[in-house]
Amino acid sequence: MNKPPSGLNDALRHDAEKQAWVDWLFTRVASRYDLGNNLMSLGWHSRWKDRLVDLADIRPGHQVLDVACGTGDVTWRVAQRAHQGRVIGADINPEMMAEAPPKRPEGVDNVDFVLCDAGHLPFPDNHFDRITCVYAGRGFPDYPAVVAEWYRVLKPGGQVWNLDFARPPNRAWDMMYRGWMVASGAVLGTVLHGHPLTYVYIPQSMKHYAGQRWLQGQMDEAGFQTELFETAGCLMAFNHGKKPE
Repeated sequence: MNKPPSGLNDALRHDAEKQAWVDWLFTRVASRYDLGNNLMSLGWHSRWKDRLVDLADIRPGHQVLDVACGTGDVTWRVAQRAHQGRVIGADINPEMMAEAPPKRPEGVDNVDFVLCDAGHLPFPDNHFDRITCVYAGRGFPDYPAVVAEWYRVLKPGGQVWNLDFARPPNRAWDMMYRGWMVASGAVLGTVLHGHPLTYVYIPQSMKHYAGQRWLQGQMDEAGFQTELFETAGCLMAFNHGKKPE
C-alpha cells in the first residue's frame, strides 16, 4: 500500500470510498504514529488525552470500550483506572493496533484488543459502562452509524467521551489553524513517512468535518443526554453523551 488512493477530497466529501484512504494512511504511519503526534502537538495530545480520561470518571470494575484505539494510548490510560474491570481496545487497522501491546504498563492485564469496524461493533447490547473515542471520528465513513452503535452497546447510565479537533466558529481562525497544519503536516509527513499526504490528510479531513456541534446533534438524535466542552481557542472539543437510565 505504497501509493495513496486517488481523489482525497471526493472521499472526504463522501463522494467516493473513504475507508480506502483511512486504511492507506494508518497502515503507512503506524510505526511512527506516536512520534508524529508528539511533534505535531508539541506533546499537548497527551494532556488532552489525560483530561479525557479524567472527565470520563472511570472506576474500578468498569467495562470500558476504547473505539478506534489505534496504538493504545488511551486504552492503557483507561485500563489503569478500571482495574478489576475489563477494557477492550477496538480498531479496524491491524498495523496500528499491533503497536499497542508493547506499550502495556507494568502490572496491567485487563485489556483485550479486537479488530473490528466501529460502525458494526461485535459486542452485545447494554454491555459497557464507558466508551472513549479519540481523534478518530473524522475518519469514520458513516459517523451516525458509529454513534448509534455507541448507544446500543452502552449500559443505561453509561457514558461516551469523544475527543477530536474542533471547528472554531471564527472562520478566519479556522482557516489559519488548518493552513498551518497543512504546511507543517506536509513537511512532517515527508520526513517521517515518506509522503506529504500522510499528515495533510488531518487538516483536509477537518475541512470536511461538520464539527463538534454537529456531532452533539447526532448524539442528541441517537438518544444521548449531551454536553460539549471546548478548549481555549476552540482547537479541541470533548463531546459527552450519557445514555438515559
